[in-house]
Amino acid sequence: MMNIGIILLAAGEGKRFGGNKLTALLKGKPMYLWTLEKLEGLETAIPPVVVTGVPEIISAAEDRGMIAVWNREPELGISHSIRLGICRVGQLCPEIEGILFMVCDQPWLKKRTLIRMLSEFTGGILAVRNGKNTGNPVIFSHIYMEELSRLTGDTGGRRVLSRHMEDVRFLEVDDSRELQDIDTWEQLKMSERQEEN
Repeated sequence: MMNIGIILLAAGEGKRFGGNKLTALLKGKPMYLWTLEKLEGLETAIPPVVVTGVPEIISAAEDRGMIAVWNREPELGISHSIRLGICRVGQLCPEIEGILFMVCDQPWLKKRTLIRMLSEFTGGILAVRNGKNTGNPVIFSHIYMEELSRLTGDTGGRRVLSRHMEDVRFLEVDDSRELQDIDTWEQLKMSERQEEN
């Protein structure tokens, strides 16, 4: 297994949700907790780095032995969280070979998918795919960190991925819900109903 770190991006403003969606309850549990629990016990070079501006998430991450990084300017977009995370990982492990980037609003992402990604990454870019749909998480080799750090505004890693399609490999998952992210209250309630059926 390569020397890989994890950055969890959990600092979005939740504009479409109308508030902080990551602390909203999903089946009685805050949405962010669904993700943090999956990160526990993963074999990585360093503890997962959680970038957020939410005190509740900071505390929960630190209680689980993770590295919490404050993002006090979420209005600068996801690119700011990416830079903060990369900077912290670089401080903790300068010899890192790759970083798995994931978001905090995919509650149905499975831990075994994360384990597969960490074990199957051999360099370049590894992204999750279900059929024709691709999404998060994505592992980027260390050679892309400078390019990722130059992103601005609310632009994420997809832009870097699209520039280097020749280096992209896909990890197929059978359950399309793993790629679903929740942006609105309606999606949250719909996701709960799907889980009950």
